[in-house]
Amino acid sequence: WYQRRVRGARVMLFVGGPGTQGPGMIVSEDLKEAIRSHHDIDKNDVPYMKKASRFYEGLATRAAKNGHTIDIFSAALHQTGLHEMRHLTMFTGGHMVLADAFATTLFKQSYQMLFAKNEKGEHKMGFNVNVEVKSTRELKVTGALGPCVSLARKGPNVSDTELGIGGTNVWQLCSGDPTTTLAIFFEVSSQQGTPPAGGRGAVQFISQYQHINGTKRIRVTTLARHWADPVANIQHVAAGFDQEVSAALMARIAVNRNETDNDGPDVLRWLDRMLIRLCQKFGDFNKEDAGSFKFPDNFTLYLSSCSISAVLSSSKSSTTVRTKLRITGTS
Repeated sequence: WYQRRVRGARVMLFVGGPGTQGPGMIVSEDLKEAIRSHHDIDKNDVPYMKKASRFYEGLATRAAKNGHTIDIFSAALHQTGLHEMRHLTMFTGGHMVLADAFATTLFKQSYQMLFAKNEKGEHKMGFNVNVEVKSTRELKVTGALGPCVSLARKGPNVSDTELGIGGTNVWQLCSGDPTTTLAIFFEVSSQQGTPPAGGRGAVQFISQYQHINGTKRIRVTTLARHWADPVANIQHVAAGFDQEVSAALMARIAVNRNETDNDGPDVLRWLDRMLIRLCQKFGDFNKEDAGSFKFPDNFTLYLSSCSISAVLSSSKSSTTVRTKLRITGTS
């Protein structure tokens, strides 16, 4: 991968209106024609959306292969086509800022944060991040969610089940900063049988990236955790539950499902089912007595029904910004 000597770069797109010409056309120049809405998408009355989305997705793929990050700064009172252009930031890890005007404080502060520097006077960003995951044989990687693309390198620890960007154990991020996070999902391999009680499962993350000064850096992080029987030692499993991480991960999965399935109500039903399963597994209650229900203290914050899939009084550009939850951490 590094033999191609790809050099990182940022492309900043400042948008004041939707495209009206060329393959990325989002709406025509005829003022009588309104830009597509959620209702139009539901009715499949979108003559330009699919073609434009394919065009921008192709651009995003080319940019990701070359290690170039694309940031979109949209400032307009009306829609600018962020839905069609969403892959430009999703694939390359760029920022997406939606404001009413470029002169607003929101835009200025967001733009300045992009060029923040550390104590050495260096910009807080790296380029061409390569993340590889290794694990013990009991764990299989099902996929990743975040500002990354697959490098299609399938190792022995890659699961046939895919969640997010799966089928690989190596991903590329065009750029990264101290706030960039990547969610990696695992499953316990049924082929290896039940993990030994008291034994340990280990995961190793190998990150390579181009520093802002042009040097190549490698960071290796190795984690090991004891196995616990989910039936006999359920209290040990509950004690290791991180509610903030769980909420962030469930938000990512929900946004990803909404993006791929485009069915908001179904996503909310799925979230409710997951919450019910969690309550049944870790809650303490007497049957037919709702008032007896108790949860451990580290289960009080958990994602249930929320506005992730709500579109009422929202433009498609506004709801597209929610895709940035795919890279949101717990801080």
